[in-house]
Amino acid sequence: MTAGQRDAGLRQIGETIERLGVYLEFVPQPTPLETCWYTIGLTDHGHPELILFGLPPDISRPVLHEIAADIIAGRRTYAAGQHADDVLEGHRVQFVAVSEPDRHLPAAAQFYAASGSAVRALQIVWPDRYHRWPWQPGTSVADMPVLS
Repeated sequence: MTAGQRDAGLRQIGETIERLGVYLEFVPQPTPLETCWYTIGLTDHGHPELILFGLPPDISRPVLHEIAADIIAGRRTYAAGQHADDVLEGHRVQFVAVSEPDRHLPAAAQFYAASGSAVRALQIVWPDRYHRWPWQPGTSVADMPVLS
């Protein structure tokens, strides 16, 4: 990627944030549980960015947009260790602090580097249908990365 392409991409992110409040970055991977979407724009509101693995775009995108809208409007905030029952229908989720957010959310890190803002992030982790988390034995979502 050339510097011009990178700058154009960062401009597009900024324009989308101005219009919609948040930009969603897609990161395809070889397996579905490793594929993710993450937000760029919540840092401007003093909130960690959010990353969500393993769900199809027709679920991931609306979930992240809805959560971001609530955060931007001041209706909600999330913190590491917090659980929520109303983020993914039929699932309780847990918010986990992301270690190395610059590494795991590189577009967000690049976007905020110019302003000197440090990027923080929370991963939205969901359990399997038997309510087992990725770090528990016997889970069917063991391949989901957990970035803590």
